[in-house]
Amino acid sequence: AYPVAFTQWALRPDSGGAGQHRGGLGAIYEIELLEESATAFLFGERGKFPPPGVAGGGAGAANRFYFDSDGAAAIDGRESPPLVSKMTGIQLTRGQRVRLETPGGGGYGDAARRSEAHHQHDLDQGYVTDAAGDKGRGAGS
Repeated sequence: AYPVAFTQWALRPDSGGAGQHRGGLGAIYEIELLEESATAFLFGERGKFPPPGVAGGGAGAANRFYFDSDGAAAIDGRESPPLVSKMTGIQLTRGQRVRLETPGGGGYGDAARRSEAHHQHDLDQGYVTDAAGDKGRGAGS
C-alpha cells in the first residue's frame, strides 16, 4: 500500500488560455496522507508567471499549490507556500491533504474568432465554466 490516497485527479477547468485555439488544460492532483507523518516537497514551474498566449491568445492559468493547515497563513483552512513553485520541508500529518493545480497552456489567436461550436463543446465538456467561457470567447471585449 502507498502512504497516500488520491482524493482528486482531474482536468483543471478554466486553466487553458483563451484563444481561437484554446490552450490545453492543466491538471488537479489532491492527495491525503495515510501515514502518521511525512515531509512533502514541490518542484514545479509557472507558479509566478503563467504560460503566455501566442498571436493574441490569452495566458494559461498559473501553477498553484495548497496544503491543509491551521497555521496563521491559512485561508479557508488551506495554505500556499511563499515560493509557489519550489518548496521543501512541508511537514504533514495523517489526514492532511496536499493539492497541486498544474498550469494550463497559453491560447493561440484572438478568442473572438473561436467558433460557437468549439465554445459550446468546451462548456459541454466542462473545460470552461460559463463565466470563463464567455471571457474566453472575447465577449464584452
